[in-house]
Amino acid sequence: MRFPDDVPVLTDGDLTLRAYSPADAPRIIEFANDARSRQWIPLPEPYGAEQAQQYLDLSASHWNADPVHPTWAIELDGRFAGGINLHPRGGRTWEVGYSLHPDARGHGVMTRTVRLVVDYCFERMDAQVVTWRCGAGNFASWRPVWAAGFTFDGVWRGMHRGSFGESDGLWLGSLSRGEWEDSRLRDVRAARPWWEPKLLRGDKVVLRPYRDGDELPEHPDAVAQQFSADLQPRADEFPRWLRDHRRRMAIGDGVFWCIADATTDQLLGHVQLTRLDVDFIRGTGWLGYWLLPEARGRGALAEALELLIPHAFAPLTDRAGLRGGIGLHRLYAGTDEDNHASQRVLRRAGFTECATERSTLAHDDRPHSGATSFELLASDDREAKRVQPLSVPTLRTERLVLREWTPADAPGPNDVTDDDARRFMANELPTTQTFAAALRRRRLFADRGDQISWCITDPETGRVLGNINLFGIGEGTATNAEVGYWLWAHARGRGVTGEALEAVLDHAFGELGLTRVQAGTDLANVASQKILLRAGFRQWGADRQAYTAADGSITDGAYFELLGADRDQPAGRAGQRD
Repeated sequence: MRFPDDVPVLTDGDLTLRAYSPADAPRIIEFANDARSRQWIPLPEPYGAEQAQQYLDLSASHWNADPVHPTWAIELDGRFAGGINLHPRGGRTWEVGYSLHPDARGHGVMTRTVRLVVDYCFERMDAQVVTWRCGAGNFASWRPVWAAGFTFDGVWRGMHRGSFGESDGLWLGSLSRGEWEDSRLRDVRAARPWWEPKLLRGDKVVLRPYRDGDELPEHPDAVAQQFSADLQPRADEFPRWLRDHRRRMAIGDGVFWCIADATTDQLLGHVQLTRLDVDFIRGTGWLGYWLLPEARGRGALAEALELLIPHAFAPLTDRAGLRGGIGLHRLYAGTDEDNHASQRVLRRAGFTECATERSTLAHDDRPHSGATSFELLASDDREAKRVQPLSVPTLRTERLVLREWTPADAPGPNDVTDDDARRFMANELPTTQTFAAALRRRRLFADRGDQISWCITDPETGRVLGNINLFGIGEGTATNAEVGYWLWAHARGRGVTGEALEAVLDHAFGELGLTRVQAGTDLANVASQKILLRAGFRQWGADRQAYTAADGSITDGAYFELLGADRDQPAGRAGQRD
């Protein structure tokens, strides 16, 4: 080949790829001495006219090499703007490489250039695959091949001198002939979206892109380590963490926001949507989040979700054709079964519990834990699905304190039952072995808005006497619930259940706003029926063979109800609430 006469000229109009010329030397020198150029490309130091001439000679020789190494100068507005080349990598595979003069950057020049060369490579050089690589973190280099339809293939660790120490990873990508042909038919080059976090403003928080100067604590706190250790980075990990998450946005995996204080702009936490590049679940985003300790309990995450959810479900483009939302139809969130705070936030936001898994989450410092999964569809009526978790208020009577159950309330050696309890309540009474699971269920039911359980205690000694609960709250009728109770043997015969029941009924018909409380008993459990009748309940029915006793026998049932309107004093007769 005669250089430069036989070098093919490629153009899309005002941008031209041509043979290098001695006249390009001054601008090649400017490029080579630019700090950003040196960050990513190993260049001689110093770089002057001699080095530029060596580069021009090398570029000319590439056209006569066997196999040929096509090398073009980029010309824009009559001036040298950069260079692009193809290197043979065996068989019918070529690697594309390029660089831009500083004043040509940020104008889409390289995107147009890469498309010209990639089309030439497949059309004129019969390529099967075109590959690309750059130093990890060089997003400016990834953008043009992303726009040309390249797929991000992975990271080759320790193979590039980058901005983090002596060596860093190489990013690798490729485009096959089939992918190239398909993209031309669809007239859409990019294989995946390049996600960028849209600024979303609320009253308390702002969801914004991360900044290099954002500050994190040295280590995540105990709560973060327990529930989000794989999400929240340490302070010294933040630069690489941020680069990796920007890379994940660039390859279409997800979108990552910093939750910041709306007034101070201080980092409060993080929220993300991921797995956006998984075709099998296309249209579903996996929600994840964490908060710093000082941001918890302030409603920051709740508002963050209120900002994020409409954006996630909004179309990709708005009516003006501008970038809109994420275009999803479903959000998924997974939590540790013990992460009740996270579950409450999701329920308040309108998510529905959709699955539970046992012993599925691995931990370095404790046994596997279960997981609880939630989902929200764009078509859901969020307002109807929102669940306000129920709190367990402390209720005080003359002789009792009714409070929330705690891990310290596990049954001791003196907490035993009698024959009646074993017969009628065997499945309800916790043991040392079942107490932890029972406590978890109580918290779960409260979070679901289904049930409130009180631990009945002696105010002087703190000793646990038994349990009373309202359950099935809102079933059938929104203002309906059922009451249940049991006592340890040492608390029997002292009127404890009746006194506790009065306090719970005051709360039920008062603050909870219920209009009806019902109760079911074994027909033979006369003691329980007397308690209900003294409290004003009336029996409304009975059925046969309704209960299975602890010994396996089948027994009949009796059913009672009390309306709030039937009580002389709807609230405050027997108890006080803290």
